[in-house]
Amino acid sequence: MSAFTATFIAVLTMLVYALPGYILIRRRMISTECIPGFSKVLLYVCQPFLAIHTFCSAEYSTQMLLQILMFAGACVTVQIIMLTSFFLVFRKKGKEDVRYRIATVSTAFANCAFFGIPIIETLLPENPEAILFTTVYSVIMNILGWSVGSAVITDNAKYIKLKNIFINPAMFSLIIAIPFFVTGVELYPTVDNMVMILARMSTPLSMLIIGMRLATIDFRALFGDWLVYLSIGIKQLIMPLVAFAVISFLPFETYVAQSLYIMTACPVASIVLNFSEILGEGQKSAANSVLLGTLFSLFTLPIMSLLLPFLAR
Repeated sequence: MSAFTATFIAVLTMLVYALPGYILIRRRMISTECIPGFSKVLLYVCQPFLAIHTFCSAEYSTQMLLQILMFAGACVTVQIIMLTSFFLVFRKKGKEDVRYRIATVSTAFANCAFFGIPIIETLLPENPEAILFTTVYSVIMNILGWSVGSAVITDNAKYIKLKNIFINPAMFSLIIAIPFFVTGVELYPTVDNMVMILARMSTPLSMLIIGMRLATIDFRALFGDWLVYLSIGIKQLIMPLVAFAVISFLPFETYVAQSLYIMTACPVASIVLNFSEILGEGQKSAANSVLLGTLFSLFTLPIMSLLLPFLAR
């Protein structure tokens, strides 16, 4: 099966996860006021446990550590390039219109964990350790989200401080997981099973939230904002090419280079919507970006996957 076909099927399967959430809201079995609560469960519980689970499941080596450090540097570089570029272009308009602020974070944050893990498993089945790198990407993105991303969304620089960088669920999960990764100490089986279950809830819960939000959207508004199309195009077509260029300067192993590329090609991150829900800013614009980005990824991800062979080392 070609990378294009495999990616298309994987993305289509992911979209099915959103249906129950859509139905629950449309049938009024769950109130729309519950959506921010689900977002908090995802950010504060499932995502940290996902990070802990993947690090605890990985095998440590010096070579792996070097790859992780280079990978982390590349992640920060690519995301900062995207955030800074869009922010500078639309800085004045962003002061007055939250849509531009949401568009800024939408161009830089990829659904690398919830959406990316199934895609990585499909495209790189012979490299299960690649899952670890999705977690590294996700942790870094969340740290940026709690600091720079929150500052952009709210147009308030108070979020860019050491407290928000080092005191957040993503950093806490890293502090817990790293000692287990480095020492190779295994979790007690019962605890490990609990961590695994909560970790595996991340992807379906993320898509359920997307489905819930989709049920609240006016479809005319969903497809009628040019700014959303622009941010999605930059995120899902331009950002992977920027990553491709950055990767060319670094001595990554093939599967690591391909993992980074795949993750940057993933749709607009669901955390853009999660953060907007929590911060109370630009929820409609964030929902539109995440929903349309996810829908368009049915085509953009398979297309971008055609470049994967060129990253072979």
